[in-house]
Amino acid sequence: MKTKTRKAVSTAVSIGIIVIILIAGIAAYYLYSTTSSTSSTPTTSSQPVTLTLITFTDPATAWMQSAAAQFGALHPGVTVNVVGQSFGSYLQTEVTAEQTGSSTYDILGYTSTSSHSVLSYLVDMGASSYNSSDIPGPQINFGGIFQNATSGKSMVVGLPWDSATFTLFYRTDVFDDPVLNATFYSLYGVSLDPHGWNSWQDALYADNFLVNVQHRFQYGILTDAQEAHDIIDTFPALWGYNYSRDASLNGGTQGGLTNYNIMFKGSTSGGMAPAPSFNNTNGVKTLQLYYNLLKYDPQPFGTEINYGLIGTTFASGKAAGAIMFTPENSALVGSNSNVTGKYSVAEFPGGYSETGTDLLGVSKYSQHQQLAEEFIQYLVSPKVNAQLFIKEGEFPISKQAVAILQANSTIPQWERTLVKNVFATAATAWANPPNLGPTYTTLIPDFNTPIYTYLQGDGSATSAMAALNQAAAAWVKDVG
Repeated sequence: MKTKTRKAVSTAVSIGIIVIILIAGIAAYYLYSTTSSTSSTPTTSSQPVTLTLITFTDPATAWMQSAAAQFGALHPGVTVNVVGQSFGSYLQTEVTAEQTGSSTYDILGYTSTSSHSVLSYLVDMGASSYNSSDIPGPQINFGGIFQNATSGKSMVVGLPWDSATFTLFYRTDVFDDPVLNATFYSLYGVSLDPHGWNSWQDALYADNFLVNVQHRFQYGILTDAQEAHDIIDTFPALWGYNYSRDASLNGGTQGGLTNYNIMFKGSTSGGMAPAPSFNNTNGVKTLQLYYNLLKYDPQPFGTEINYGLIGTTFASGKAAGAIMFTPENSALVGSNSNVTGKYSVAEFPGGYSETGTDLLGVSKYSQHQQLAEEFIQYLVSPKVNAQLFIKEGEFPISKQAVAILQANSTIPQWERTLVKNVFATAATAWANPPNLGPTYTTLIPDFNTPIYTYLQGDGSATSAMAALNQAAAAWVKDVG
């Protein structure tokens, strides 16, 4: 995407560093180091030790630096150096170092869909490295857990440190208004409150009601259709509704097969990769929904509404809501925001969301793997993780951290509700795009190009099926 997308890395980074192994039994691509870290019991070093963590620069970098100082105070002789680089360069920097076997970086930051770029350089921290009752499964499953190609055992290669989801933002001062709710219900037979929506049709009703009937907003629920990357995030957000309700597509899974996720079928046969799931009548319905949501965006769509800009448009007060990543929250509480204190988030209609998790893993070339793992665990410990919101306004991944924030009466109630609602989306964020080796090199452009062309066209079912068939045929070739 743009400056700091939760799901994007440059194509140039992906080419030449992704090695794929097709595992027939589970039909997924994995490459994994079998190196294991040692016990995570806190250790005091007799010699000065410096741990170096590399990640992308955003407000959370300051939180990590603060936590690093606290960690050093608890571990005499240990210094944690947090290196922040631009989103467009940090991954290339760490991969370049790892390719040479360098021990420069002890802890590697990465995102869910860039995990294949660093997977072969990460150690197995083991299932005991995190509290599964404290960190939502969908957040660690998408980029944190993989299966070893040799042993078949699951490996924990990274821990998420924040709740970063792709979900529905809405104006609480409007959607929760009892008078408007009564009027809306009389017209459409459903509540205006997004928490009560049972289908995406309810979102289209809200768009029409607030823009065309009530004239409350210039724009409806902002929907991202940027061609270079963002379509691959928005379509799964919409597709999850139909995918979850069709057993012939999901194969009885919630969220599809590991790494393939909901854009592929949830079952395989004959040891082959699963087929794309979206080129069918349900896919056509989803794509037409996408087309109709865009009618309420600034026109031409795909220019103003994309990652890094969509939050600013929502913050202007001109839109009723937005389907966007939770890190856009920083724009909503900024000095130029017109929505501070007047918004929250909800799961998508039907009760699901999409993830965009940020993770940290231990380099297999680190000379201090135990301490590196301990620091990652320290960042997700409840009290430290709660500081992520208090200090920087980003959302914690720890359930206990959320409870700490809920009990903090110095935090305004609307913010406490926001934190609670974001965590609810993190726990149901299974509607994800594929996380395979060729995702950035071929899957994204091969899907986004025909879909973008369709969205610019007549919106017909025939055109939708043609676009989906084109994308599916390309994907079959891409995954082999």
